[in-house]
Amino acid sequence: MSDYERSAWERLVAEAAGKSTDSGRLGRWTQNAKAQARDVAVKAKDGITDRVPGADKAIVVLDSAMQKALAGLHTAFVERGMNSVSPGTIFAAFASEGADVISYDDVRELDLKVCDRSVPRRKEKYVAMAAGQGAATSLAVTGATVASTVSGGTTLGVAMGAVVVDITSVMVGMGRIVALVAAHYGYDVREPEEQVFASGVLSYSSAGSAAEKAASLAALSRLTQEMMRQATWKQLQRHQMVNVIQTVVTSLGFNLTKKKLAQVVPVAGVVINGGLNARLAQNTFKRAQDAYRLRFLTEKYGLDPTSWAPDVTDVDAADIPLVDEILDAEIAVDETRESSTSGDSTS
Repeated sequence: MSDYERSAWERLVAEAAGKSTDSGRLGRWTQNAKAQARDVAVKAKDGITDRVPGADKAIVVLDSAMQKALAGLHTAFVERGMNSVSPGTIFAAFASEGADVISYDDVRELDLKVCDRSVPRRKEKYVAMAAGQGAATSLAVTGATVASTVSGGTTLGVAMGAVVVDITSVMVGMGRIVALVAAHYGYDVREPEEQVFASGVLSYSSAGSAAEKAASLAALSRLTQEMMRQATWKQLQRHQMVNVIQTVVTSLGFNLTKKKLAQVVPVAGVVINGGLNARLAQNTFKRAQDAYRLRFLTEKYGLDPTSWAPDVTDVDAADIPLVDEILDAEIAVDETRESSTSGDSTS
């Protein structure tokens, strides 16, 4: 490793283990910002009980409707999100940094410092777009009125429709961010196997609690181990990968929709819903870059992926899809089906 890569690796592994690298005023500011965000979320959640009676029960009834409404989320996420990055644009970005590359294989041979510098500084654009979409959703729910409560004419069904549109837009944006970051570290998410890993990065980016963050990063570590065993990974079928991606994306969309219906749109209005979307975009940039930098260095130098797998002590507290477990389940289903078919033909 170069000095830059070694320093980055040590920092990434420390952060993966939950050791904060913040210090001084910046560290205190970060902790204060996180505390304020938690306070806002708690107030929004408490308000729903008083101002929209019976909303929690209604949301449970709407589960089936939400599943149907989110049926097209996977297609939108893949086609408009993950497939939005042009290799030519990526290679041109490297050329502007003085690196001549003509393939993603070439990118993975570069020093990490070059990859880091090539990542476009368009974070503010994506954050602003996400915040604007969240604000638009709240305006739709409140009847184009900036308010702190649901207007008298708004039903939970109307709110759900607006939120599903919002979630689809947000997750397509998250897909674009993941695809963009992945490409700048030499990974092409137009490939099905890379879409599986990218869906795990999406899960990691969406993690709310420390338990969810640790569990989703540990899942990415295990998935990296599988991908480094080329013989095993190449045996996967395309339909297995598609099913995994669809399961992860739909599950995350479903969870986000319920959270927004219960906590954000009916009570908090434009400011908090826009802020939540902006935070998702920021998290996606930061965590996607962390995940792909870890994988980049792990594969480039043949390192052990378990070195950056966090200790997961409370799996039950992580209400988030874990990509490696979903993949294992998909493989098990196929093996059971093949075994059953083979048994029937024998008999």
